[in-house]
Amino acid sequence: MSNGIVFQVETTRILQILAREIYDSPLALLRENLQNAYDAVRMRFANTGTLAEGGRIDIRVGNGEISITDNGIGMNEGVLRENFWKAGSSGKRSDGARRAGVVGSFGIGAMANFGVCTRLMVETRSEGSEEVLRSVAERDSLKIAEECISLERIALERDVGTTVTALLDNEHPISPEQALQYLKPYVGLLQVPVYFNGDLISGNTIESRLPIAGRTFVQLGVRALNDNLCRGSFDVRADSNGQILIFVNDITLGGANIEGSMALVQAGGQLMGLRSYFGLAPIPAIGNYQFGGFANLSFLQPTAGREALSRESIDQVTHLVSLAERAASELLATTTGADKNNAFLQWLASHARYDLADMVSIQVLPENKDIPLGEIKSYIGTQTTHYYTGNDRQIVSTFANEGAHLLQVAQSNPRRQVQLHYVTNILKIPLVPDSAQVTRIYKGTDMTMREASVLVRIASILRDDYLISDVDLVLADISHGVTVLPEKLGEQLKIYIAKSSPLLPPLLEFYDKAYELFAQFMKDFVRVHIYPRIQQFVPSSTRDGVDALRKMLQRNRELYSYEETDLGDLEGVLGDYLSGSVSLTQVLHEALTRAKPQTQTVSREQVGSVENEVPGIAESPVTQPPEEGLEFGPSPPIIRDSISSDMKILTTSEKYPLLNNFTMLLGLSDRLMRTEAEFFRTPHTTRILWGGHRVVYIFTEATGRLSLYYDIELRKPIEHAKAGGGMFPTTTLITKKRIFVPIPDMLADEFMISAGPKQFFVRFDVLSSDVI
Repeated sequence: MSNGIVFQVETTRILQILAREIYDSPLALLRENLQNAYDAVRMRFANTGTLAEGGRIDIRVGNGEISITDNGIGMNEGVLRENFWKAGSSGKRSDGARRAGVVGSFGIGAMANFGVCTRLMVETRSEGSEEVLRSVAERDSLKIAEECISLERIALERDVGTTVTALLDNEHPISPEQALQYLKPYVGLLQVPVYFNGDLISGNTIESRLPIAGRTFVQLGVRALNDNLCRGSFDVRADSNGQILIFVNDITLGGANIEGSMALVQAGGQLMGLRSYFGLAPIPAIGNYQFGGFANLSFLQPTAGREALSRESIDQVTHLVSLAERAASELLATTTGADKNNAFLQWLASHARYDLADMVSIQVLPENKDIPLGEIKSYIGTQTTHYYTGNDRQIVSTFANEGAHLLQVAQSNPRRQVQLHYVTNILKIPLVPDSAQVTRIYKGTDMTMREASVLVRIASILRDDYLISDVDLVLADISHGVTVLPEKLGEQLKIYIAKSSPLLPPLLEFYDKAYELFAQFMKDFVRVHIYPRIQQFVPSSTRDGVDALRKMLQRNRELYSYEETDLGDLEGVLGDYLSGSVSLTQVLHEALTRAKPQTQTVSREQVGSVENEVPGIAESPVTQPPEEGLEFGPSPPIIRDSISSDMKILTTSEKYPLLNNFTMLLGLSDRLMRTEAEFFRTPHTTRILWGGHRVVYIFTEATGRLSLYYDIELRKPIEHAKAGGGMFPTTTLITKKRIFVPIPDMLADEFMISAGPKQFFVRFDVLSSDVI
């Protein structure tokens, strides 16, 4: 007698485990049954390989029940027994099924329904048969190797096809809204009409489902490419920003033709895998362009449960995407879009295809222009040129000038990597040297009177306006195309100026033809072209210089801070002081707080033109170089202290480079001129803020330790839409009697004098910080 153990299976439990381990969601039964219906339709209407009209699928979801009806090929008794109800068996592995483009092949979908439903009923009539079969399975009655599924022939009039009806258990309810959202990615592109509770949810085109609405794509070309596995024809298009759209057709895999195509859009979200337009699973994002879209390919194989595609399928798509990126890069490289597409730059760097970087631009200084790398040679001509990988302003100002170009390499990859390789290996341009060298010094006997006058005038301006007491100016030949080269020798600042510099001829011409303007133009020349090279040596730009300036301003403020009109009503606080309840420091603070603002009045007679009041501005040969970066650096003022003007506002209809294109200048108050004029003679930045009744200027000297604010309170509020502000290029104009500052164009109307005089209140003060 045997003591063996009988093998037993808890059928219901096994079916639940089977479904939950294989399928990603209870909703998967919808996908499985719908895919079976779609395959049946294709086997009937696409048995020649081409889908004919006539197929249809209807889905009903509601009241705890799901039904899917198709007019496909249907099932006879043999198929029903051996394929539908037999787990692991499939009738879709035949040549005919493959020719029809069926999607499924695993043969486990029917049994998996019982992970979420308690009853499954199938009604079917096969093509060429008048017989209708009905088969019902109850989950609680299922037993392995027992006849537990009913089968009967019924007298029912119905078309060829199949209806599968599933009764959901209470643990897995599915609402119509859930079902619809779940199904859309899988059936939206099917060319067979699919109706969900009566509404059509299929029939979309691939192009209509791409995230390209509102964008226009221009064809760049069609390129046929292949590798050792795949081949395809790549129709490459790009929008105005150089973003890529590709349609892939005529695909072969291992020499065999593949049914289907691909539509790839750069940064287009997920890349959805399809077979015969039926959604399978997303394909992991691959490549530099991060293509999304659709890959409708007959070789795609889903894993069981279709949570993902097989590794082999993904590898094969990767080959095609790699070819698509190559086609996109080779065609985009000839357009201006190449410079706008960061993914293109990444592709060039990762594939070492720097030969395709002709249209990638690089910043050329001092012009501050973005020039395509392929045009650099013709742009620079025979001028001395270097490239620079840093952002030190001193190096930039030394090696980027009127006689030499500097290529400013980008700070971030992949643009930096592409530019560096192209500049060094293709253009063969040298790196900026450690330092420029003086190759010849011109003595007094080698110079003309005009050249000597220029050097003397520069030295005088540096001494008087920039507080550099010991400076030596030398005319020289300087290597690397450098025009101005400063050198600190102990306490002395030595400045070499290139004799061949293109900066000198305009000044020498004015010396000969308009000597009366020569002095003021030399001030402009020093401000614009010398100061940026010597900024770190100017006392007012250093800590010691700021301390000296602070003491000077403090002395001025003490001299003028006790005017009777500025005391305000202080009897109360003075009483507190006398009673001992507050300190003298608090009294002084309160005095400043309660000080009456000054009233500034401007009449029509005090508005003059720039051209009349500051002659020579229009004729100045000096132009401002473009500012680098997002913020404007500190700059010296425009000094015209030989000019005396009683005007309080200056206007012009022209846009002069020396005035940074401002067309209106405002004269600051008389008292500020008396007390804080020294501040404005130092290099400073200019920030202007406005809103409500207020326009606030904030001027900050070069180290950032001292700021002067000038607060203007207008009688009428500024239009709400005009509120704003920011950094502006310093355009402070100092004359003998007044300091003028720029008024942004959008505020010009607020200061325009049309009828009677205009009044506004002003307050100002110097703020100090020990933190740089």
